[in-house]
Amino acid sequence: MADGTMNHGSATPGPVVSNRNAGPGQLLKSERLPKTLWLPNTAKAYRIHYGSTSHDGRRIAVSGAVFIPRGNAPKAGWPVVSWAHGTVGVADVCANSRSGRSQRDTEFLQSWLAAGYAIVATDYEGLGTHGEHAYLNGNSEAYGVIDIVRAAQQLHEPLSEAWLSVGQSQGAQATLFTGATVRRYAPELDYRGSVGTAPTTQWRLTASVAKPFDPETPANPSVLLILAGLRTTHPDFDPAGYLTPFGQQLLAAAMDTTCFTAIAQQLAGRPSTDVFAVDAAEEARLLDLLESDAEIPIVRHSDPVFLGQGTADLTSYPPATALTAEKLRAVGNDVTFKFYQGADHGGVMAAAKADILAWAADRMR
Repeated sequence: MADGTMNHGSATPGPVVSNRNAGPGQLLKSERLPKTLWLPNTAKAYRIHYGSTSHDGRRIAVSGAVFIPRGNAPKAGWPVVSWAHGTVGVADVCANSRSGRSQRDTEFLQSWLAAGYAIVATDYEGLGTHGEHAYLNGNSEAYGVIDIVRAAQQLHEPLSEAWLSVGQSQGAQATLFTGATVRRYAPELDYRGSVGTAPTTQWRLTASVAKPFDPETPANPSVLLILAGLRTTHPDFDPAGYLTPFGQQLLAAAMDTTCFTAIAQQLAGRPSTDVFAVDAAEEARLLDLLESDAEIPIVRHSDPVFLGQGTADLTSYPPATALTAEKLRAVGNDVTFKFYQGADHGGVMAAAKADILAWAADRMR
């Protein structure tokens, strides 16, 4: 659930771009990305707005960034990685194309640019654009990941039609929804596969171990964002009844100005009961809603999958990731799954990077 990125750069939202008539993947606006937000190994970078599809099927505008690598493009153009980021928050100021990226993400992404990939990086529905962020709604995330690939092709840069989705934590969940969705949603695209590290998955199993509402469990900031996301995707869901007065104050701040890292700092050392007031029936309802929105679909993908999981991860439950990989294999998918000994939730990205780049190179041949 949690990803804990540290943001840098400008956190000032730009003007709202909204076009309810925009088709999925239609480029609505492009501008040069400020150099303070560039990744290393970038030759050119853009902030874009593009048409996409909301969690409930509406046409919406989504923002994101595009990074073109240094050097001369191959004859077929730069292969494309559609990057799906981990948890940053639900307020507009948390959008990566405005606030920047963590050092961990920067180091990971610059390796893709150095290897000759262009990167397109969605902010997801409702982060930096009109509306609210549908946190952990897998369909919404997948649409954002796919449609930015379509939009980037309209920038007149030398981009290949071949692309992969790559993501961490929330973003790994997004890439698996992408793999399950892309052939139906965007059959014209040359998709080559899905890469995820530390995905959020198997919610009932994870909750049974994490016990997020136990009085002795530390307050988890991701649960606060989950409540915010469910309020967005289920209008009849009122998170106030699941929160203490302090929790309600935190939720209001999270919806407006406070990103994940700051929320986590405010909750450090506090028990869950300082923030949440959830009984067994309410927890069951939360899990039902989460499964409907966020559980990775166990369906046949037309393209291969790579999953990496650290054994020391205290956020994404390692046996849950292994179980999802096993279930995806059981329905006929080509799944490469690897444990990385001693890697924690964020550290798995560096631990798996060499394997992922080699796997990706094979997919692009």
